[in-house]
Amino acid sequence: MAESVDQLLARVALGDQAAFRALYAASAGRLLGVAMRLIGDKARAEDALQESFVAIWNQAGKYAAHRAQAMTWMTAIVRNKAIDSLRATPKEMPLTQTNDDGEESSHDVADHNPGPLQSLLERCADERLRHCLGHIEESPRQALLMAFYDGLTHQELAERLATPLGTIKAWVRRGLARLQTCLQGAEA
Repeated sequence: MAESVDQLLARVALGDQAAFRALYAASAGRLLGVAMRLIGDKARAEDALQESFVAIWNQAGKYAAHRAQAMTWMTAIVRNKAIDSLRATPKEMPLTQTNDDGEESSHDVADHNPGPLQSLLERCADERLRHCLGHIEESPRQALLMAFYDGLTHQELAERLATPLGTIKAWVRRGLARLQTCLQGAEA
């Protein structure tokens, strides 16, 4: 007559390796099913089952028969190891999925970086702008750059550059007109 799972677990608590092999043979299939339901991946479920049996071997002496049946106690260990496995794995979204009809579809992944064409156009635009800025005298160019990159008002520019307000306004207005003409000429 074969021993019950409860009897096998009691012998495992005493360090009986033969009882441990018999316990594994008697319960591994059912416990693997528990892990598979939770994890959904056979390889990871098998890993969780292996970790569970290591824990069962190490903790068999702590099993209290009056609190739960042996199979219930081992199922709780497998469940906890499976949950630990799920928590340890980062959530990934597969790039392809299969629907109920067996048709495979893929997910589009948004790329927030500019594409090769956009990068080339931006680089060309930057080069044109740099070229056109190079044709503006130093002081007006500095006033333009400070106005647009630092967000300074005409009054703030006048104070920082120690230049009359009217001159600053003229530099910015003429500089913008020169940039517009240069950039439009470069596009043609």
